[in-house]
Amino acid sequence: MRKLLPLVLLIAASVSAQTSGRQCDLYRYRVQLYRPDNKQRFDLAATPQFATQAACERARDARAAANAKVVEFIRARQPQYEADKFGPCECDDGALTAQQRELQIRTAEEIRLRVRERLLDMNLPTDAEVVRALDVDPPITPLLATPRLVPPPNVISAAPVTLADDLKSTRTLDTSKPTIAALDLPLAEVSSGAAGFSPPEQDPGGLKPAAPQSEITVTEPPVEEQKVVAENAPAPSPNAPTEEEMLSAQDTAERFISYETQRIQNVLKASAAITDEEVKAKIFDACMQRIQLLSNLRLLIEGSGMRGRLATAARAAESESDRLGLMTKLFGNEVKKHWAPQDARDVVYEVESEVEAAPDRVLRDSSGKYTPQQKRHALYLVMARTQPSEDQRLWLSAVVEEFLR
Repeated sequence: MRKLLPLVLLIAASVSAQTSGRQCDLYRYRVQLYRPDNKQRFDLAATPQFATQAACERARDARAAANAKVVEFIRARQPQYEADKFGPCECDDGALTAQQRELQIRTAEEIRLRVRERLLDMNLPTDAEVVRALDVDPPITPLLATPRLVPPPNVISAAPVTLADDLKSTRTLDTSKPTIAALDLPLAEVSSGAAGFSPPEQDPGGLKPAAPQSEITVTEPPVEEQKVVAENAPAPSPNAPTEEEMLSAQDTAERFISYETQRIQNVLKASAAITDEEVKAKIFDACMQRIQLLSNLRLLIEGSGMRGRLATAARAAESESDRLGLMTKLFGNEVKKHWAPQDARDVVYEVESEVEAAPDRVLRDSSGKYTPQQKRHALYLVMARTQPSEDQRLWLSAVVEEFLR
């Protein structure tokens, strides 16, 4: 509770700044970094700044995916290791001074080096993918408000100064005699026979004259023209998504996730009127889980392509009823009240204790012990509480496709 309270106040402050009516020029996201040395968390606000909210969310998702690789590797040996918590994108109010920002960046770098040292102690090479994931920083989107042209420098006119000592006489015509080099080379005897000449055969006594040799003409065979036939490129797979389809899937994910992210922002704004701190903490925790779920859902939509059922359903979900219908197919009938809450307290989603204890095991069960609704509840918890790896995302895509049949 005490650990969550500072981040709750920061989220509430960011929401109030966004709703105060001023235009947001820069966006950033906050991160709670886990320190493996003292098992505490450090609130990092000096993250990169972005010109648009979409660019900020993409950078946050990329950073969260990189952190998931590190957490997955360490938890295989140390199950108590915790993952970093990424907050929503918010307006950068410029409250941090240059000294405060530099201090936070130094602290974050110290935490990164301690995590890197722990990975190297686990016999990982420095060029391993998990170690390199600590240094993954997405490119920063250029600021739209910055000037495009730089004014030319001021030109100071000065009169040329000529010194008499620097003047030298020049010649318009060179009357000196040119230098001639001569070489005295001996003459070399050259035989009259050209190519194909062979010395005459002589008898042992040297008295028999040699027979005249006929001139031999050597002709080279004509060079045959070689034709180079270019190999045909392999035909693309008919099921592989094209580049246009991948971009269209990203646009679909952007529209769907942006709308649902704004819904969570409204819930956080409404929770500011609640006086019970314990209820506030539950609402904040539920909102953080929803943001993690939306981040994973974005990756699944983009990875499925426009031919996938998930991308098709997200593109067709334009009205509120269509959105709730899609969430019902994925996470069960009980999610309606929780997904679009009329009151901020309704955002807290509670499921059966057996499912909550091991949602991954429930979702993978094939014995028929759990009902389809319980498996949908487990899918919500898996996507809201974990950062799946690339292989796990492929498995989750198959589960989602099955639920949408």
